[in-house]
Amino acid sequence: MLAAGRAASLGADVVLLERMRQVGRKIRISGKGRCNLTNTLAAGEFIKHFGKGGRFLRQSFARFFSEDLLELLHSENLPTKVERGGRIFPQSDSAVDVAKTIERWVENQGVEIIRGARVRGLDVADGRITGVHYDLFDEDGVKGSGGNRGTHQVSAAVVMLATGGKSYNSTGSSGDGYDLARTLGHKVIKPRPSLVPLCAPGAPPGGVRRLALRNIEATLWADGKLVAREFGDLTFIEIGLSGPIILELSRIAVAAIDEGKKMELAIDLKPALDHKKLDARLLRDLDNKDIKTWRDLLDGLLPQNLIPVALDVCGVPEDTHCHQITALQRKSLLKWLKDYRFQLSGYGAFKEAIVTAGGVDTSEVNPKTMESKLVSGLHIMGELLNVDADTGGFNMMGAFSTGWVAGEAAARQLLQD
Repeated sequence: MLAAGRAASLGADVVLLERMRQVGRKIRISGKGRCNLTNTLAAGEFIKHFGKGGRFLRQSFARFFSEDLLELLHSENLPTKVERGGRIFPQSDSAVDVAKTIERWVENQGVEIIRGARVRGLDVADGRITGVHYDLFDEDGVKGSGGNRGTHQVSAAVVMLATGGKSYNSTGSSGDGYDLARTLGHKVIKPRPSLVPLCAPGAPPGGVRRLALRNIEATLWADGKLVAREFGDLTFIEIGLSGPIILELSRIAVAAIDEGKKMELAIDLKPALDHKKLDARLLRDLDNKDIKTWRDLLDGLLPQNLIPVALDVCGVPEDTHCHQITALQRKSLLKWLKDYRFQLSGYGAFKEAIVTAGGVDTSEVNPKTMESKLVSGLHIMGELLNVDADTGGFNMMGAFSTGWVAGEAAARQLLQD
């Protein structure tokens, strides 16, 4: 949408082929329906959240960054606000408002939107893009025209691929863009879910589901080596673990699991206290006359749903009097509180992932224009590229920025020709 609108604003004749009946479907569900647009961080710090792939975005962010996006939205009467961690949201807390605002802006630039259009093939002649073939679908998703390449055609000197990755495929991003890029010779790094829940046998503990733990620390271990650490909130779900810090750690965990590494996740339930201070607290509690039993001790330490887990781990009956607790039993509880560990066996599907990692190799795309280095007139952007970040508005801004830059470059290319 940003690519189409920017190209049209510069005078290009633009057709937007939208696979779904409604544009901006992924925007509408982003940020749990609130749409985390971008972040207040300066570009240098912002880019660090993309890891090594962030270098590719430097020139895009230099051309269109957070302040430019906000200026556009504010000019379209969509106010925004800043929240914890520099996250920027629409004032209305409505992702739908964002999608409608951008859609209105796109239409006002003169873009023709063809809905229900699934692109089946890209046309190339003498190393240059010449157009696309697509199928049309009706409101019920029934194909209105057939053929392997689609029977509808648009001739075009420039084609911009902005199909998204494979996450949330109900919004239309089912991986078509990767296939289209491959047909023209582009290398596609294996797409994989990112910012996704992690599967862990034994979690949720004792059948506990939707139990949220707050202000805990999680560490990620690969083949016995510490590889990442996050502090914040975690939730036990049916398949294992989710929540903000798990989604962050999944960026590393998913790739490592695919590489066959033995992955473990350890939870520190009392990160504010080191082992020595926590042990001192346990000793004080055991001497406290108001804390009579092992169960009383655990009541003061843990959420109720976790107490049966602690009882099982330590093997101490809940009615055991505190003066009967041995040093070994106390140390067992201490170790579990500081290192509640799970083996990781896998990760959630694309439908559960916020973004897709992997994608078109950025070495084959010009970072100044998003134009393919293999096919003249083909521009590739957003989640299709092998660039992804953690949570906080970074991925959304990466898509907006690369889209804007692609649209601008495409229009100027057309006008020069």
